[in-house]
Amino acid sequence: MLRTNQTFLNYLDELYEKQKGSDDITLKSFSAGNKILIQDHQPSHVMLIKKGIVKCYFVEENGKEYIVEFLGSGEVIGEVELIKNINCLCTIETLTEATVYAVKIPAFRSLIKNDLV
Repeated sequence: MLRTNQTFLNYLDELYEKQKGSDDITLKSFSAGNKILIQDHQPSHVMLIKKGIVKCYFVEENGKEYIVEFLGSGEVIGEVELIKNINCLCTIETLTEATVYAVKIPAFRSLIKNDLV
C-alpha cells in the first residue's frame, strides 16, 4: 500500500510559494535508486515528498532488509528523528524519480511550534 497525504502537500506548496527567496524550504530532485536518508545517519532536513515513490526500510545486524512502507506525495520523512533527536531509523530510497521539499530543521521546529494545521 502506498501512503500519500495531499492535504499536507497542498499546505507545503503554499508555504513554499510564500517564502520564495528564503532557503528554509528548497526543492530537491532525486533519480530512481538514490538514498534520501540513510539508516543511522543524522538527517540534515525534514522532507516532504512532492512527487515520486520511495521505500522506507531498515537493515538488521544480520544484513537482512525489511521494508516498512512505501511513501508517495505529501508524506513527511525525517520528522520522527527530529522530534526524538536521533539518527535515522530507516533508509529512504527512491523507487522512481522524486522531488521533495527539504525543510531546514530550525524552520520545521518553528512550524511545529507556531503553525500547527
